[in-house]
Parts: sequence; C-alpha cells; structure tokens
Amino acid sequence: MKVRIDKAALMVPLYRAYNAADQRAATGVTGCVHLSAEDDTLKLSATDYEITVVAEVSADVVESGAALVSAKGLFQIVRAMPDGATITLSADANYRLRVEAGRSYYHLNGLGPEEFPAQNLDAAGGKVLVTDKAHIDSMLKRTLFSVSTDDGRPAITGVLFEIEPEAGGQVRLRMVSTDGHRLSKCERTITAPDYDGGRASCIVHRRGAQELQRLIEGSDPSLRVEFVGRNLIFASDRTRLQVRQIEANFPDYNKVIPDRGDVAVTLPKDTLAGAIRRVSTLGGTRSDPILRMEFEQGRLSLEMTFPDYGDAHEEFEIDTWSGAPMRFGFNPKFLLDVCNVLPTENITLEMRDQISPCLLHSDEEPGATFVIMPMRL
Repeated sequence: MKVRIDKAALMVPLYRAYNAADQRAATGVTGCVHLSAEDDTLKLSATDYEITVVAEVSADVVESGAALVSAKGLFQIVRAMPDGATITLSADANYRLRVEAGRSYYHLNGLGPEEFPAQNLDAAGGKVLVTDKAHIDSMLKRTLFSVSTDDGRPAITGVLFEIEPEAGGQVRLRMVSTDGHRLSKCERTITAPDYDGGRASCIVHRRGAQELQRLIEGSDPSLRVEFVGRNLIFASDRTRLQVRQIEANFPDYNKVIPDRGDVAVTLPKDTLAGAIRRVSTLGGTRSDPILRMEFEQGRLSLEMTFPDYGDAHEEFEIDTWSGAPMRFGFNPKFLLDVCNVLPTENITLEMRDQISPCLLHSDEEPGATFVIMPMRL
C-alpha cells in the first residue's frame, strides 16, 4: 500500500477513526485503525465493538493495499506534521507503516490487516430516515448533558431516540435523557415523505451519541439514520458510524414530567444564569452546595452558603410572580445546564412545592422540556 494525501484531508477521517478506537488497547486490534487504499479512495476503519467508524477520503493511491496500526500513534504523528504537508503512507510486507512528510519519516509497527474484524456497514434492510442533521444536532445538545454516568443503571446511560410517523409525510423525532435527578426531552417535527419504517425506538449509549456529534460537524448537511438489527448506522460526509443499541427499558418519561405547576415564573434567561454563576463562585470545583431561591412578588433572591468561605446573595426584580412567597432548593449546575442549552431570551419555571419536580421550558422553543428534582432545604 502506498498513498499520498494532504494533511488537512487526512486529519478529519483519522480523527473520527481515532475516537472510535479503544484508547485502553493502544496496540491491540480494537486500538488500531485499519487503512485500505483502492482506486482513488483511502478508507479508515476503527471499532471497539460498541461503536464502529468507517470514513472515506479521496487520495492519490499509488499502490493498493491495507495496513493495521495504532490509531493513537498514527493520529499523534499526523497531527504533529506541519500544516499544508503532503503525507505519504506506505506499508511493507512486515506490516510496518512508513509515514513521510518532506524530510521527516516515522515507522509504526502494525498487525496483519486481516486481523481487523470484518465490517458490513453497507448492509441494508432496516428502517431508514434521511434528515437535515441540524435537527439531530440541536436535539443532542439539549439532551446529552443529562445522560447518566452510572454504569450500574445501563438504561439511562444513553439517549432515548424515538421516531413516530405522522400524517402528511411528517415524522416526529424525540430524544430523552435522564440521570435520575433531572430529565431532558426534545422533540422536532420534520418532513420526511420517503420514510415508511413505522415507529422506531432505541437507546443510543453516551459514547455513541458523542461520536454522532463529531460526525455532525462535517460539511454534509444531511444525515442518514438506519436501524439494522441491534445497531444504528448514521451516515454523513463520507463517514458511517455504527452504534450498538442499549438493550434495556428506558424509564417511562411521561410519568416523570409533571403537569403544569401551581405557580410559574418567567425570567430573563441570561439574568438568571449570570446570577447563579456569581453566587456559585465560592464553590470552586468542589461539590456544589444548595442554591436557595426565594420567590415573592416583585423579587427573586438567590443565596448560597459555603462553610469554608462564607456566603453569597443576589436578587433581582421579577414581574411574573403573583402567588405567596415560596422558597426552593436546587443544584445550581442543573439550572445552569438548562440555561446553557436553551437559545432563548426567557425561561419559565413551574413549581408545586419544595419536594415536587420543577418543570422548565420556554415558549420560544416549545419542543424542549426539562425537569429538575429540588433539593431539601
């Protein structure tokens, strides 16, 4: 195998393959990237058996062939090359890959290319949806942050992805995530007249969703989603990402999302977020203490106490509170996370009492709903 390619062109598919490889097994098969050169195309593949990436890029293929080398090693070498460099990749009979650029060259010991697990991401026959990837991007941004990191509860370590066909060639997309203390739900209705796969539902695990975000960064505006057996295949920008579904039952999110609260207040989002950041300053990187929020007619006060440092207090005027004074306790990070992902001017909080879930949403983005459990004062 011998290939010549510009560094900038190689970095994109190599970065995607590098992230799919198992970094804990740098010299094993799952820590390697498989290179395959044929005609005018260089194909890069990597897998850790949970996710698989196959990315293609145009290249000057001098000699067809294949190689299997450390994904981390190759990525670090190529990244260190000067911008604008033309890189030559060549493999010999001893599975060594030579990486050249100008007067610099490196050698990577490799494995037999045939040791790489066979991939068949071109298999068809599943439910297929083609959509503008901006829809998927915005939904991931509003849900991925609240996915659980507790591997002891696999059902909530991913994003629930649902597709529901509607009349007139419309399809409703839905993503939901929770970590047991908060929940995020985002819906979009899109036009997809060619979709005829019926209702579909699966849980995309956290790492797969993160790799999907990287795939979405490409220049191709469309995204192909295919359900194939127990896997999802996302295709865009000459790259295919296969993600194994989590085989578990996602909690019934409809039971978690409360009805309208007894009291509601609409606040300027940036004003609220700024006040929370300021009163949280003394907390540093330690576990955040409770944010106390007291609502009364014409005023909202925020207070936090830090045993080692002191306390912080802020207040600002509000004009949408008409009930009796009420006090609530929240994890400040949970409120900030919602403010960070909502691109709106205002945010509405609906509450019932100090122990019931708080509902957050904005009339400017009706498809997004968030739930936060309060903390006991």
